[in-house]
Amino acid sequence: MISAYQVTFLNPVAPVMVRLFNQTHVSRYGVPMPSSVSTSIMAIVNSFLFVGAMFGGLATKFLLGWFSPKRVMQMGHVVSLLSILVMALITGLTGSYEVLIIGRFLTGIGAGVSYNLSSLIVAELSAPAKSAFWQSVVGAFNLLGLLLGAVMGHPRLLGTATLWPVGVSVIGISAVVYLITSIWLPESPFYLIRMKRQDEAVEVLQLIRTGTKNNILEEIARMKSEMKNVEQVGIKEMLTNKGYRKQFFAVLVVYGNLVLVGINHILIYSDQIFLQAGIAPDNVTFATIGVFALSFIASVFGSKIVDRFGGYKVNIACNGILIFAMVLFTISQATAHLAPSAMPYVAIVAVAIYMCAWSGGSNLAVFALVGKLTVEPTRATVYGYGSMLLWTLAWFSSFIPPYLQIGLGAYMLMIWVFFAVVFLIYHLLLIPDTKENSSEEIQAYFSGADQSD
Repeated sequence: MISAYQVTFLNPVAPVMVRLFNQTHVSRYGVPMPSSVSTSIMAIVNSFLFVGAMFGGLATKFLLGWFSPKRVMQMGHVVSLLSILVMALITGLTGSYEVLIIGRFLTGIGAGVSYNLSSLIVAELSAPAKSAFWQSVVGAFNLLGLLLGAVMGHPRLLGTATLWPVGVSVIGISAVVYLITSIWLPESPFYLIRMKRQDEAVEVLQLIRTGTKNNILEEIARMKSEMKNVEQVGIKEMLTNKGYRKQFFAVLVVYGNLVLVGINHILIYSDQIFLQAGIAPDNVTFATIGVFALSFIASVFGSKIVDRFGGYKVNIACNGILIFAMVLFTISQATAHLAPSAMPYVAIVAVAIYMCAWSGGSNLAVFALVGKLTVEPTRATVYGYGSMLLWTLAWFSSFIPPYLQIGLGAYMLMIWVFFAVVFLIYHLLLIPDTKENSSEEIQAYFSGADQSD
């Protein structure tokens, strides 16, 4: 939720930040900042969060070799608080866009550590039958962060030249709350078993399960069976073992599907998109808030949908809806001259459909999918390297939108349509249904074994 908030807070605050950059440039060089330079700096500021997330995602893999998932998550929140201090205090006092970029980088490190780790912790704490539901709840909280960021960044709230540092800081409250309450959170049973602390693992499961002692011991046996007394699988084995390799690439595709459908284009630049679509400047942030509010509501209902149908079916269906929404938006812009008063609202409807499908489906399904596609020996490696790809693609998809808007105009979303079609085909042909198949059947599918044996 913290990283999602920081992603969208600067969306409505962009004009304020551009003026701040210009004031800093004038004070340094005596001349106003060229618009092309401010566009590039704003693109760097927006995208550098994801550069930091690349490092945070990679660090997660190595930190999990030394610390428990709970401890690593705490570290991520400490870094998030440090980033808030840098952005709100130092940038707020100096107006330095270089310091703001550093602060966004630190925010990204916290995001890279926490974003995927939350899914890993849920996968290892939740009961198998309810894993998809609880994984989707993680996605719902991300959407809540997106909505809060857009609301708090409104010029009538904290998105002003004087209050934006407060707006950056307010989400730090949730980090403080987590760090305090995490003292009482249990360690992952998988981690405890791996550390030869089975009695503690039994105690944790008795705390978070409703079954009998025999049910708990059966689950412990299942966990041990999944772990198979082997060390964590490294990247070399992931790429040379046929089953692990297919599992690895399936997860990479799922992560790629999350961001290469243009979501960062919408999240970070929705105000500019609506402005370019013909919405009045005073109303663009209200349009953004309305769309994000609908997407949060969709995420609440989406949790139930993912729980019922599974991440695989939901992801496929939502990809089709995303493609439809982006094509509808493109048509509204390409034909705007035919109905200039109506097409801006068609654009809002298209973006709303897109956000509801992504928020209530794709964003929730990815957590459920990745948790079911992996097994304990591969999970840390897959999450670590998968998150590196996720954040690399997130950087790409957050840096280029301003240039797509300038260069392609009405057709700026078509690049994301292409990727959505490719991912849809890959899901249909090369990824198993994680709802209908057990963990053993999924791994047998990747290994090429005959499941009827």
